[in-house]
Amino acid sequence: MPFFSKRITMAAMALGLVAAAPCATQAQQSSLAGKTITIGIHNRAPWGYRDKNGDVIGYHPDLVRAALAPLGVKAIEFTVADFGALIPGLLANRFDIIASGVAITPARCQQVLFGEPDLSAGDGLLVLKGNPLNLHSYEDIIKNPKVKLGGGRGTENAKNALAAGVPEDRLLLFPNNEAVVSAMLAGRVDAATLSAPSVSGLMEAGGMNGIERALPFKGYVRPDGSEYMMATAVVFAPRDKELQAIYNAQLAKLKADGTVKALMDKYNFTDAEAPPHASSAELCAKN
Repeated sequence: MPFFSKRITMAAMALGLVAAAPCATQAQQSSLAGKTITIGIHNRAPWGYRDKNGDVIGYHPDLVRAALAPLGVKAIEFTVADFGALIPGLLANRFDIIASGVAITPARCQQVLFGEPDLSAGDGLLVLKGNPLNLHSYEDIIKNPKVKLGGGRGTENAKNALAAGVPEDRLLLFPNNEAVVSAMLAGRVDAATLSAPSVSGLMEAGGMNGIERALPFKGYVRPDGSEYMMATAVVFAPRDKELQAIYNAQLAKLKADGTVKALMDKYNFTDAEAPPHASSAELCAKN
């Protein structure tokens, strides 16, 4: 059932953003005007999460709000799911968009539609306080047969660890970052691979006694010698090509007027994590 169907309800929580007067005509003409959009997030800073007051914030929710507010969208609702459940939830019609740090990969492109890239991000590593095993790369993990690594189920970072040569029997997968951290503190794993922004978000949130970020850390190095950087984007169901096109047009404006850069600054992304020049179609075509 496509997005522009009677599945979309006409009442929900307030969007919290008011379009400026010059946008009124655009909103009136938009096929999204007056509708409610449901967005899936995995409750992880800085991607998309609930703050201490229960409000949803994060780079991707803020980006989608900025893109859709001028179009007269009446409300945005958020649904929290484990990262590995986001795409299945989208395909099961639980929500209309995923806005939560999903990397563009050829395999995922076979299942869903991606918006144009909005960020780049590499791998990061959590280790025990003081980094007693001196882990600064996947190579360090591979060389020490006693090291067990934790990762998120369905994440590119866990896949990168395997691609780098970490043995599968030494990689334990968990449904979310809280479970990974708990496993570290319980001694089940010695380190955890997450995206670098996710590692930063966890450390900034506090409450991580006994754990620190491994700095420096070299992530997965491709056969051509380049270090892996994932490109993230907002995700749509295959049925929603029109919604994807509308969003992409808005995203291009936000890149041009500095909104994307301002949101990057707000959530502590660096210039090195700026969106790649490649399009989502080009990234989907890569092997």
